[in-house]
Amino acid sequence: MFLKLPSIELLRQTLENYSDNLGFFICMFILIPIVMLCCAITLYLIFRKIKNLENKTKHMREISRYIRDGARIYLQKQAKMLSIILTILFIPVGLTGLEFLNIPLLSLIITGVIFLLGAFSSMVAGYIGMISATKTNILVLEASIDDPNEGFKLAYYGGMITGILNISLFVIGIWLIFLFTGANIYLMVGYSFGASIMSLLAQVGGGIYTKSADIGADLVGKYEYNIKEDDPRNPAVIADLVGDNVGDCAGRGADLFESASSDVIGGMILGLGLFLFLGDPIFIITDITLISLGMLSLFFTVPFLKINFENTSRSIWRVFISATGLNILILFVFNLLLFGLAGIFLFLASLLGLIAVFITIILTVYYTSIEHRPTRKVARASEDSPSLNIISGLSTGFSSSAGPIMVFILGFSGAFIFGTIFGSIILDTLGVFPISMLGSPINPKIFILNFGIWGVNMASVSSDTIISTILSFDTFGPILDNAAGIAQMGEEKDRTPKDLRQNLDKLDAVGNTTKAVAKGFALVCGGFSSIVMFLTFLTSTSTLATDFNTIIPRNQLVNIFDFIVLHNPLIIGGLFIGVLLPVIFSAFILSAVQKGAQDMVAEVRNQFKTIPGLIEGRAVPNYEHCIKLSARNALRYMVKPVFTVIIIVIIIGILFGPIVTGALLIGNLIGCLLFGIFMSVSGAVFDNAKKGIENGLHGGNNSAAHKAAIIGDTVGDPLKDAAGPSMNIIITTINTLSITFLPIFLISGFLFVA
Repeated sequence: MFLKLPSIELLRQTLENYSDNLGFFICMFILIPIVMLCCAITLYLIFRKIKNLENKTKHMREISRYIRDGARIYLQKQAKMLSIILTILFIPVGLTGLEFLNIPLLSLIITGVIFLLGAFSSMVAGYIGMISATKTNILVLEASIDDPNEGFKLAYYGGMITGILNISLFVIGIWLIFLFTGANIYLMVGYSFGASIMSLLAQVGGGIYTKSADIGADLVGKYEYNIKEDDPRNPAVIADLVGDNVGDCAGRGADLFESASSDVIGGMILGLGLFLFLGDPIFIITDITLISLGMLSLFFTVPFLKINFENTSRSIWRVFISATGLNILILFVFNLLLFGLAGIFLFLASLLGLIAVFITIILTVYYTSIEHRPTRKVARASEDSPSLNIISGLSTGFSSSAGPIMVFILGFSGAFIFGTIFGSIILDTLGVFPISMLGSPINPKIFILNFGIWGVNMASVSSDTIISTILSFDTFGPILDNAAGIAQMGEEKDRTPKDLRQNLDKLDAVGNTTKAVAKGFALVCGGFSSIVMFLTFLTSTSTLATDFNTIIPRNQLVNIFDFIVLHNPLIIGGLFIGVLLPVIFSAFILSAVQKGAQDMVAEVRNQFKTIPGLIEGRAVPNYEHCIKLSARNALRYMVKPVFTVIIIVIIIGILFGPIVTGALLIGNLIGCLLFGIFMSVSGAVFDNAKKGIENGLHGGNNSAAHKAAIIGDTVGDPLKDAAGPSMNIIITTINTLSITFLPIFLISGFLFVA
């Protein structure tokens, strides 16, 4: 028999009968292809609109081209280094698939290739985000000359390109792998792990790149020489603008790609368990279908695009509310059609996921927008000293963590309860002693538990339905940041309206808020995904333990839910190590940014001192050297933090097995959520407080408050754009790593004592 696991062979045989699985085949071969066709049509219309735009500037287009080339060259160098890393990981990941096919060599090759495909897809997703942003920034600037509202729309269209292509890419990838592997879901886990590794390295490298350049440009140019943020005399300004694309666009694109793919594959594994209970494969295809249908809500947001310069937050809310409203309707119809009246409880679980995301967005906008008290408080503290600005920003970041964490707890708890209610209804229809598809009796407690987990999965995937809109607005931020920077650099040579830069700065402030929203959204999604992946890890351990030869007593692994107990010192140790991982990782990232920024500060100072007439504007700085310096430091420092975390998890899994690893996953979730929210919000608060002062608050540019806000901003930069965004990827990477290497952990764990 080619397929080794009985559950996979049974699934394959079931899917051969089209008529008995009509819902599955409608989702798989009608709904998903139709949505992908709609995506292709929308992309064609966007590209057609962009192509027909008039060329209104010359010098500014040259600057834009310089930024695009710098980002492209960096990503090409990054891809070469990542190719080496992926080649090293090919064999270890391939070995994890040996238990899933009867032909060991073929199993190793297939698992390794799927892993590489996931990494490659994530790389392409990040590259797409960068290309889209660097080609749109100049178009947004030129459109804003006549009508800032058109610039706002065009920036969003540029973000839509990223959102559409990113999500479509992983949907098509998983869809094809599912077909070509004969529905062997366990082989697909490597795809998610490959995407996680790739996105983590891309986010870390991009974060180090952009913040090294940004801090160097600010500390020397703005703080020491009192020149504007994107003044063309600043040698680091192009590197800073390049960094916005390789960090915020390429990194975030890869991040949300792997987050959604992890949810889908985790949902498929959970769905396989429910298939064995009920004989219905619809649960396996549910997640990928819902995320595909969620793309329709992105198209629905277009009529609501209109900027209000007096209240920029209102512009964001129109889009988010429209997308969320349509997704609620999609979730309601989907659950009722597929699961009958009992599906209302799965809809309620889904609704809790969307509500959790929406409340998190509200809290993030409240804390990070200059229109509200927390950020204004930080701006006001800047009048007194840089230290008070920093203390105020950090305290705001810490206080901002409480709300999202409480929302997250209530969200997944409520979703679990609704899932168990749905499971109880299904159990009543099956009778008192249900039998699984494999012929073994089903423990009613385990039956209900699995449906409770499915309820959490529905909350998680419902938040993913809005992911294309979030990704569009996240890319929207760097596009506007670049447009404002290009306008500043080229305003002397290309005559533009006096209020252009001011309008672009207001749009940029909107972009900063949307980037913070995207980071908060990613963390909540990562939290839901982590809970799902953690529970998937436990259920997979219980299921697969019967087919493996293990050192740990098989009874303990089959009943793993009963053995993760706090009176066991090893479990407490696993929790502590899990919490410690984001601490170690953040320390590495902040240290890397510090070293990169130090090199950039020295280089910028050196150019101001050694290039005659540079500060007077009579000479051109050596932009290229700063670009190369940022790229070199990013590539130099990005591998260590990633591999340190991976090696720690693998060692713990091999030495102590799945039970202690499960405790580690919970600790990691807690640590990453807290650190991620704190760092992302506090960094955005520092940035927007500085922008508020630059727009006239507390003395405006070159005042004492402005100087203090610049220092605060340089403290917040690595928090919000380097370490903070990485927390979400750390959550999902460690979970997918644990599930990928679960076969190895199952046969090991020789130091575990229950």
